[in-house]
Amino acid sequence: MPGEAMHIKGAEGARRAKQWLDATTRVRSSWTNEDSVMASRLEFNWPHGEQQPYSFDVGGILSGGEFEGHFFVAECKNYDSASDQGMHYDDWVAKCYLTRRDHGRLADHFMWITWHPFRQNTWKELRTSDAVTKGLLNPRNLKRVFDTEDEDQAKQLIDQQLVTDVSERLWLIVLDKKQEKLVITPQHRALIVAHQIERGEF
Repeated sequence: MPGEAMHIKGAEGARRAKQWLDATTRVRSSWTNEDSVMASRLEFNWPHGEQQPYSFDVGGILSGGEFEGHFFVAECKNYDSASDQGMHYDDWVAKCYLTRRDHGRLADHFMWITWHPFRQNTWKELRTSDAVTKGLLNPRNLKRVFDTEDEDQAKQLIDQQLVTDVSERLWLIVLDKKQEKLVITPQHRALIVAHQIERGEF
């Protein structure tokens, strides 16, 4: 797929993911990486190597229950197949590790939102400490995360407590066009928001 078409498809995925998250009524505020004001909250840099930038697609603040006031960031994959999601996932968990380590106030939860599952044979293992460690030790990430190309040296630099913490904050969400419609209607959502405003919750 040409670059421009991929960008358009990616932007559409971010917009649809944001719309679905908002419709759960558990999101107080949300934004995408194309928001003129809030996009900067989703942009970071790899600490080593060429210190290239990386970003998340969607971010926001959750509401209600145990997640009240928690910040989240999300990666959205508007894919029709498993494609190369596994490769991107390895990079993503490394980004989550760095973001939690260096910018912890900006992300309490990390969501991977896709329209097609991937690595089906190891799906249950994708939110484990081993999955985070695997991403960190991917040859692509050694230099830009740990400033070394030696895997054994990188292993010594990994904060295992942080790895566990990050793994417990990972979410895997698989959406479908029909599922996107099976949410509260805008009219009913407006009633809930109005009620929350009356109670001073907004």
